[in-house]
Amino acid sequence: MSYQVLARKWRPRTFEDMVGQEHVLQALVHALEHQRLHHAYLFTGTRGVGKTTIGRLLARCLNCETGITANPCGECGSCKEILEGRFVDLIEIDAASRTGVDDMRELTDNVQYSPSRGRYKVYLIDEVHMLTNQSFNAFLKTLEEPPEHVKFLLATTDPQKLPVTVLSRCLQFNLKRMTPEHIVGHLKHVLTEEQVPFEDPALWLLARAADGSMRDALSLTDQAIAFGNQNLAASDVSTMLGTIDQRDIERIVDTLVDRDGPGLLAEINRIADFAPDYSVILADLLSLFHRVTMEQVVPGSADNAMGDAAQAQALARKLSAEDAQLFYQTALMGRKDLAVTPDARMGFEMTLLRMLAFRPGADRREPPALSSGTRETAGRADLEPEPGLQPQAAPAVAEPAIESAHAQPEPESVSVAEPEPQSEPEPQPPVIDAPPWDPDPGDQPFGSEPEDERPATRENAPVPVNEPEQQPEPEPEPEPLVAEAAPAVEPQEPVTADGFVWERDFRQLDINGMPGNLASYSSMAMVGDTVVLTLDEGHARLLNERHEEKIVAALRSRFGDATQLKIEQGEPGEHTPAAFEERQRVARQKSAEASIRQDPLVQSIVERFEGRVVEESIRPAETGRR
Repeated sequence: MSYQVLARKWRPRTFEDMVGQEHVLQALVHALEHQRLHHAYLFTGTRGVGKTTIGRLLARCLNCETGITANPCGECGSCKEILEGRFVDLIEIDAASRTGVDDMRELTDNVQYSPSRGRYKVYLIDEVHMLTNQSFNAFLKTLEEPPEHVKFLLATTDPQKLPVTVLSRCLQFNLKRMTPEHIVGHLKHVLTEEQVPFEDPALWLLARAADGSMRDALSLTDQAIAFGNQNLAASDVSTMLGTIDQRDIERIVDTLVDRDGPGLLAEINRIADFAPDYSVILADLLSLFHRVTMEQVVPGSADNAMGDAAQAQALARKLSAEDAQLFYQTALMGRKDLAVTPDARMGFEMTLLRMLAFRPGADRREPPALSSGTRETAGRADLEPEPGLQPQAAPAVAEPAIESAHAQPEPESVSVAEPEPQSEPEPQPPVIDAPPWDPDPGDQPFGSEPEDERPATRENAPVPVNEPEQQPEPEPEPEPLVAEAAPAVEPQEPVTADGFVWERDFRQLDINGMPGNLASYSSMAMVGDTVVLTLDEGHARLLNERHEEKIVAALRSRFGDATQLKIEQGEPGEHTPAAFEERQRVARQKSAEASIRQDPLVQSIVERFEGRVVEESIRPAETGRR
C-alpha cells in the first residue's frame, strides 16, 4: 500500500476529532440535533483551518443512513462513500477552475434533480470568491430558494470579494487560525500514534512555521520526519526551516541580561551559520519581551504560545520594567530598520548592541584617546589651548548654531567668577574674558610702545574685561546677563493681604485648560470677598458658566470659600498674567542673545573663522538648570 501523507491520513472523521473551531462546531451540532438546518452555509478562514473538512463532515451528518445526526455512524454505505470521496450526491466544485457563467448555469440546471443515493444533494464549492460577477448573478436565485433536497456549502479564504447579495443568503462561520498550543497538542498525538520520536522544541518550531494552519503543520512534519530520518530533533527542524529554536532565543536574552558583550557576539556568530531570517528572530524577541512585561504587570498572565512560559516568568523576575521596555522598543525599531540596512545581519547585530549599550546603568565609556603626537584635524589643532591657559565654561544657554572650543588665559590681576571646583577643593584661579591670542594685560615687553600709542591691531587690541560678580548683599547690584535668570520685573502692588500678585502668581491657582487660558488675559481687582476680573470683549465672549465654575473653585481654594467672582468687560491693561509671561519670555531671550554676543569664546571663533552667530538658534536655558 502506498504511503498516505499525514495531512490526509489524520483528517478528522467526526466533529470530536476537530482541533479548535469550537464556536463553529457548537452551532452546527445544535442545528443538527434540533433539525434547524439552513440551505446555505459559508465557511471562511485562512488555508488549512478545516473549511472543506467541516463541509464533508456536515455532508456525512446529513446523509448518514441512521438519520440526520451530529454523530454519523461511519459504517453505513453513505458514510464510507463520503469518506472515500465517491459519494454521488456530494458534488465538490473548485470555483477557481470553473469560473465561467456556463459552468454555473450547468450547476443550476442540475439542482432540480433529486439525489440519487442520499437524503440531500450537497454542493461543496471551494474558493467561491473566484467566481465571476456573471456567475454570481446566475447563481443568486438558486442560492436563495433552492429545492428542499439541496444544501450549499461554500468555502473561501477571502470573503470580502463576495457580493453582499451572496453573503446575505448564507449562514456565515469564520474559522479561526490554529494557535501554537493547539497545533503542538495535535502533533504530539499524531506522532505518538505514528511512533515517531520527537523533541518538544521541534514541535514548537513546526507550530510557529505553520502560521495557524494545521494542514501546513502536518505537511511540515512529514518533511521534518524525512529530513531527520524518522526522528524529530530541534536542531534538524531549525536547519530545515532556516530558523533558530527557542533555546537560541534564550541564550541571546541571557547574554543581554548578564551584560555579556563577548557572549552576545559569539551567539550572533553561531546562529549566522544557519542563515536565519533575522526579522523572524526579532519577532520572537518582541513576543518574549511582550509576555515578560505582561507577567510583570499582571503576574500569572504569561501564556505558553511560544513554549517558553517558564522562561518568560523567570525573566519577569530578573529584568527591570525599564529594561523590558527598552529591549522591546529597540527590537521593534530594529525590525523596521532591517529593510534599509545594507546587510540583514548588520542590522540585527546593531539592534542587539543597542540593547546592550543603552541599557539603564550601562557603563558610559569614552572613545579611545589619541596618542600625544596625533593631530585630529587641522582646525582642532589650531584651537588647542596654549600652556598655562585654563578653559572657561560657556554661558548657560541652549546650544546656538556655533560652538565654543577655546581656552582662556588666567591672569592674576582681574577676577570675574570662580567656577565650581572639579577635582580639587581649591577654587580655580580667576580668569579674564579675553581671546586666547591676546597677551596678558599686565605684561608689556621691554622697550615696546605704550599700549595707547600703538596702532590698533588684533594682537594689541584692548582686552575687554567683564565686571566681577558681586557677592549677595542686602541691596545687590545688577548681575551680568545670563540665560537662566531674566531681568527682574517690577511686580504690582499685592492685591491680597498675603502678598498675592495676580499677574505674577496666577499659575499658583492651577487653572488648567480653556478656563485658565481665558483668565490669563484678564486683570484682577479684589473688592472685599469678590474677585473682579476684567476681560476684553473677545475673550469675555468665550467664557461660559462651566469655565467660571472652574475659576471660582480655584479662587476659593486660594482665598477662601466666601470668595465670589465677577466678570467685567473692558480693557485689562498690561498687568495680565499672559502679558507678564510674554515680558518674561522676551527678557530671557534677549538675555540669552546678549550673553552669546558678549561671550569672548564666541567672539574669538567668529573672528578667527569669519563665522556668524545664528541668533534664531539661541534658546534660553530652562530656569533652575545648571
